[in-house]
Amino acid sequence: MKPVLVCIIVGLAISGCSGVALQPVAFAYQDAQPPTPEPTSFISPTPEPLIPDTQTVIQATEGNPQTPPEVIPSPTPGSNTYSYSYGPYYFPPNINPLTGLPVENQERLERRPIVIKVTNFPRSVRPQYGLSLADHVYEYYIGDSMSRFIGIFYGNDASRVGPIRSARLFDEHVMRMYEGIFIFGWADDPVLEFLLADDIKSHLIIERSDSCPPLCRIGPKGAYNTLFANTAEVGAYLSRRGTNNDQQKLWGLRFDVAVPKSGNPGNLFYLDYSAVSYHYWEYDPQTGRYQRFQDTVDALGQTDRQYEPLIDNLTGRQLAADNVIVLKIPHTYYYRSNSTEILDQPLLGEGTGYAFRNGNIYPITWSQEKPNRLLEFKLPNGATYPLKPGTVWYEIIGETSQFEPVADGVYRYSFSIP
Repeated sequence: MKPVLVCIIVGLAISGCSGVALQPVAFAYQDAQPPTPEPTSFISPTPEPLIPDTQTVIQATEGNPQTPPEVIPSPTPGSNTYSYSYGPYYFPPNINPLTGLPVENQERLERRPIVIKVTNFPRSVRPQYGLSLADHVYEYYIGDSMSRFIGIFYGNDASRVGPIRSARLFDEHVMRMYEGIFIFGWADDPVLEFLLADDIKSHLIIERSDSCPPLCRIGPKGAYNTLFANTAEVGAYLSRRGTNNDQQKLWGLRFDVAVPKSGNPGNLFYLDYSAVSYHYWEYDPQTGRYQRFQDTVDALGQTDRQYEPLIDNLTGRQLAADNVIVLKIPHTYYYRSNSTEILDQPLLGEGTGYAFRNGNIYPITWSQEKPNRLLEFKLPNGATYPLKPGTVWYEIIGETSQFEPVADGVYRYSFSIP
């Protein structure tokens, strides 16, 4: 299907990386009162209780293990959906703890997740390969006005993922969080210093004379952006190397098909990392997923931004996600010169964010107690935020990034860092 070019003119002056940060006018995350009254038409600071679980599930905790619940998804009459909830501290052997969904091949869960760095610039690398088969995808700012992706492959394999590019400091945080195998295309020395730590260096895969498969050059000899991975070949390669690839305990996320209450409309949101890297997600009620639309031209000094669907070259489908989570985390310059920017975006600790599912937006808080634990999410009333069973796309923005409601159910995030 030929992508359709979309041109949207927004009557707002948006700066990608500068300007005075706006506090979220609708969410009160701190004890202090917000600078302006909260609009009654937006999200209430005191959410209603969640819709009760469709089944009563005993949830085991790490410190107080209980008998694992026997939860058998049962089809809802007349539909292809299921009625169930899983997590955050127990998942049956055939349920993917990163999506809350059954897997076709349970053996895929008996390994470490595969973490792969995928480029987004220059625009000639698009459409990329394989991201629609990832369970989780992170997008974050890498400097020089550009964003980049890091995909987590666990419940599915992809025969081609890429093009693969160099690592950043943020990737080490993600690799540790999933206790995964990290595939990347090299890194600057300050980044390699962290990736070559004794406890994780054996779980790195970079291009070597013996690394194909799973990591191969595909394309004209000497061409750029031609490095790709085949996730189905990773296990055999690790076995040849004698690298541990045992299943890890990936606890922390809760999944529930019941839609939590108190969500205001969240049908579309724009995210401007810069006037070069910008995109939007739009909810499609037919599929129940958010679809990705990506920049096609630089919009320097303009409010006229042009978009088209971002396609997966492997499947031919537009990239989409069941959940999109916008996370506000600290951004600091680890190193900066006229030619190089190295940012650090640590995930450890806690912060705030916004969750999108089923056409709704929710204010959330995120936390991570240990580097090797998944993020956990809470609603303002303290309840665990339930993800929709399915894939999750994380958008990482700075704590000073601007947030603005544009229209009913439409929002804009403008990235900024101190």
